[in-house]
Amino acid sequence: MPVSTNYQTLEVEQHGELLVIKQNRPDKLNCRNSQMYVELMAALATASSDASVALVVLTGVGKFFSAGMDFANDPAIAYTVQSWDDATTVRIKENLPERQPDDVTTWLPVKFIEAFINFDKPLVGAVNGPAIGEGFTSLLHCDVIYCSETAYFWGPFARAGVAPEFCSTQLLEARLGKSLAAATMYLARRISAQEAKNVGFVVDILPASATFLTDVVELLQEGLALTGPPELRASTLSGFKHLANSNLAKQNLIAQCHAEFNLIRERAVSGETKAVQTYYQSELPS
Repeated sequence: MPVSTNYQTLEVEQHGELLVIKQNRPDKLNCRNSQMYVELMAALATASSDASVALVVLTGVGKFFSAGMDFANDPAIAYTVQSWDDATTVRIKENLPERQPDDVTTWLPVKFIEAFINFDKPLVGAVNGPAIGEGFTSLLHCDVIYCSETAYFWGPFARAGVAPEFCSTQLLEARLGKSLAAATMYLARRISAQEAKNVGFVVDILPASATFLTDVVELLQEGLALTGPPELRASTLSGFKHLANSNLAKQNLIAQCHAEFNLIRERAVSGETKAVQTYYQSELPS
């Protein structure tokens, strides 16, 4: 059932102890703009504080999970309170640090990634279609991933003139194995759904149909039914997540995130980013 209508870029539904967050910009292939960044941060923060939520699912509306960052984005959106913003979104917007060009810790994308790193409940990726760029690397912070037959995973960072992010320079090898991770990062290797399942990145591949999300929800509810009475499930799973994602591990990931964005900043300042984008005459993969 719908939980909140106060989002411009998301749809949020709750099914028992399970919260579904749908990225909802299908006309833009669910590319993430600044409003979606803040709204996803707000949705995760709300889920974290809601004792009725044991597990969160992230998916997309339409044919794509997410094609990554919206390069046509207006960053000012994140700092402007809109009439539809809920209280949590407003609070996040009002407390964002002023962006300092030479301090990546003040940048909105970094704060967005930190929200994934610090999220304290199990996060499930329901990958309904292609996941590209940060649409792919954000999945590295999911605890369980299901995907449809039409999904693929692609990080063409060098082509966009930027650098790998979402701590992918550290997490790709752990999730994919050294050789496939290196091919993905250095050679923009596109990973099929079957390859992702073969290396354990994806737990299962489901039919690409109108029931994909329903099928994922049913599988998750079957698992939740084995985690004790409903009133204990949120505390049980958040306790498990705390053990699996220690404070030291989170600090290391945040440091890696900052290092990645320092390289992104350096490439932009040096002119490399513009040169690469001019070379390809496109900022998004085709």
